[in-house]
Amino acid sequence: MQELINQKENLHHAYLFEGNHEEIFLGIVDFLEKELNFLTQNNPDFWQGDFDTFGIDEGRKINDLQNKKSFAGGKQIFIIKTNFITREAQNSLLKMFEEPTQGTHFFLIMNSFEALLPTLKSRLMIIKKGLSDSPNNEEVEEFLKMTVGERLKFVSKFFGDTSKKIPADKGGAIAFLNRLEKTLHEKSDIKNLTKKQIFAFEEIIKCRSYLNDRSPSVKMLLEHLVLIVSR
Repeated sequence: MQELINQKENLHHAYLFEGNHEEIFLGIVDFLEKELNFLTQNNPDFWQGDFDTFGIDEGRKINDLQNKKSFAGGKQIFIIKTNFITREAQNSLLKMFEEPTQGTHFFLIMNSFEALLPTLKSRLMIIKKGLSDSPNNEEVEEFLKMTVGERLKFVSKFFGDTSKKIPADKGGAIAFLNRLEKTLHEKSDIKNLTKKQIFAFEEIIKCRSYLNDRSPSVKMLLEHLVLIVSR
């Protein structure tokens, strides 16, 4: 957490960490307790939550809490671990970060921040702490060379497993669509797109929009897109 140690005298109001949730969380707690002498146990000015999807209800709760005065008259700390933040919740956080309460600091921890709105990211100090599970450009290039069956297997890693209580990776799925769209654009003659290419881009945009809903079917959307892009 050297980045935080370097700023301990002048902490930013909102940080976004990309990487392993628990590893980063423990690092932040260690920084708070050792560098800031801020207790995280039985402290009403410390709040942490772990979510699959951080929605508007959670955003409103955080807003209500951060508007209250600190019990000890010092800092208030919020740590949010989540796989995905809905668009409505992002807008709620954006309003908070545009006019931060004095002495209040937020630490968001996500596996990938690619699904976040640019306006929200602009209000955050972003720190990457490890490799994301999101596909990189090379993986997307390989995806485009795969057979339909191989592509279906590739996207299945975003589906989750309800029997094992593993949630779908909506953030990773959106990151994949972002890179897929970018790669297809680079490979296409944008001024002379075929009807099939236009249709594929339209479906990518639609799927990304649906994935921003609170409870989308990641499996159905990505399997549909695999067949569309394969045509």
